Amino acid sequence: MSTALLEIEDLTLSFAGVRALDGVSFTVGEGDLFAVIGPNGAGKSTLFNCISGIYRPESGSIKFAGRELLGSAPHRIAQAGIARTFQNVDVFPAMTVRECLLLARHRHLRSGPLAAMIRWGRSAREERAALRHVTEVAERLGLGHLLGRPVGPLPHGVQKRVELARSLCMEPRLLLLDEPVAGMNHEETAEMAATLREVNSDLGVTMLLVEHDMSMVMGISNRVCVLDFGRRIALDSPANIVRDEAVINAYLGGAL
Repeated sequence: MSTALLEIEDLTLSFAGVRALDGVSFTVGEGDLFAVIGPNGAGKSTLFNCISGIYRPESGSIKFAGRELLGSAPHRIAQAGIARTFQNVDVFPAMTVRECLLLARHRHLRSGPLAAMIRWGRSAREERAALRHVTEVAERLGLGHLLGRPVGPLPHGVQKRVELARSLCMEPRLLLLDEPVAGMNHEETAEMAATLREVNSDLGVTMLLVEHDMSMVMGISNRVCVLDFGRRIALDSPANIVRDEAVINAYLGGAL
């Protein structure tokens, strides 16, 4: 059994009296590709916002590598080794792909403003290392030939890959993926699924995935948590989840 990397315990949060999360608990092991599914309004994005430090739950605990995250600012959580992609593409359209990826290297830079301005000593070495790293990540994700291109005109599916590459350039231990194949066609979805499997297995990046494409989720995840109206109603392997009566009634219906 893998070592626990992320521990969610009894997480509860309400908005205007409506329970968005109602005592949600689960554990993500080191190296897991763990999925969270559920109908719209089930609490999936709220859960991600709690882990990212955007929302603060009323009660419960979020531990990452044994450290309590509740009360930490989002940038501190990123520095701890948690990166995130978003449901809607969140890139800087006027920047080149290279520039977008370099933004993610900020947590690894140690040089001060003066050294950065004159690009001398450690600052110059950090810049060269950052350029090498983003080039390697871009090549792995099939973006190497686009490094000098502005992000804005690129197709939606390519922009989603840029966003994934940017998150990987942070060298995270845990990657939160909020609907990584939303708006993609079948071919793009298959390519993204293959990329996520490769990143998980080859780079050892633990992933927590929210996605509505059930065939994709069941094809790449090793464990699945199902939320409904803010409550956890199932937690099991994909093979067992698709046969779970509570899951079928709440979400899957006859789709699987």
